[in-house]
Amino acid sequence: MFFATIRATGNVRLSASAAGIDRTSAYRRANREPAFAAAWEDAWQDSIDDLEGEARRRAMEKSDALLMFQLRAYRPERYRESFNVRVDVRREAERIAARFGVPVEDVLDRLERQAEEALKK
Repeated sequence: MFFATIRATGNVRLSASAAGIDRTSAYRRANREPAFAAAWEDAWQDSIDDLEGEARRRAMEKSDALLMFQLRAYRPERYRESFNVRVDVRREAERIAARFGVPVEDVLDRLERQAEEALKK
């Protein structure tokens, strides 16, 4: 009953109630039992598929806004909003160095180390 209600509503509280449990119990069980968690995810994805289908139907019938959301979701390379951000790293390093009274090279070295650490993650 839990998974059927998740599929139909996408709502955990309603699904737990339909199954005769509280939602905390459902989350605990999902944390303990990978099979339960996987079935929950499948049901959740089914509910999202239904939402997408309904959004597409509405978009095609009457909503330019929904249509744009659909296009951005399925063809982001063409329809997403994009921003071009350029940063002059050396100039920013000079500004930071001046503010803290440290050599520019120290700021650039630290920035490089942080970038390397971030790329490892």
